Amino acid sequence: MNHERQSHGFRILGYDSVSSTNDEADSLAQGGALDRTLVWARSQSSGRGRLGRAWVSPEGNLYTTAILDPGLPLGRLQELSFVASLAVHDTVSGLLPDADLVLKWPNDVLLGGAKISGILTETRVRGDRVVALLGVGINLAHAPDGARYPTTALMDHLAAPLTVEGLLDRYLKALSARYTLWCSDGFAPIRAAWAARSRWIGRRVSVENNEQKIVGRYDGIEADGSMIVVGDGGEKHRISAGDVRLAEGG
Repeated sequence: MNHERQSHGFRILGYDSVSSTNDEADSLAQGGALDRTLVWARSQSSGRGRLGRAWVSPEGNLYTTAILDPGLPLGRLQELSFVASLAVHDTVSGLLPDADLVLKWPNDVLLGGAKISGILTETRVRGDRVVALLGVGINLAHAPDGARYPTTALMDHLAAPLTVEGLLDRYLKALSARYTLWCSDGFAPIRAAWAARSRWIGRRVSVENNEQKIVGRYDGIEADGSMIVVGDGGEKHRISAGDVRLAEGG
């Protein structure tokens, strides 16, 4: 660790480089690190995203993992992916108020149709509690090449330079507000705010999970965060994992 400080109610542990911020946070969580401890690294050598995919992590982007210990059961902690994507949306919209921003289920933030961030939520049992490791990366200077989806970086859209430290401060302010709301009022206000920013609801989408593909109308998200897609025959699909795209004619 290179330095430690406090910001927006978080204890920030800063590093020049780690294998991955989630791995570092995991070690700290097992060692008893408290709620709202945040690992921040300038680069990662082995960053990872959802479904075990590699996350390219050169210096110049933001890489963080928050240790969150709200004292809630495991089933509730999946809601934190929505908390995180809302916080990223808040951060980017504060910098680019007129931007074309869309939340894509389950936790992608699209700027002009391209991914601006990566979010990975993991959970760990610690004694008689379950803690969450909320990994969030935001592309500031670099957009990864060779990704499965188009990517973009904030510096391609900002009129003035922004440091990683400045982006971290904005993100933590947003995360603190959304996490505090979730802890006090539950998932309902987070779900409503998220749905309002997911402009694909009501449109035709395709969802792929391994060999399975479902096409139909995106009908919103359930109280547990699962995605609802209504097929062409009227059948209702509750989806808990998968890659979502707008379908042809959607």
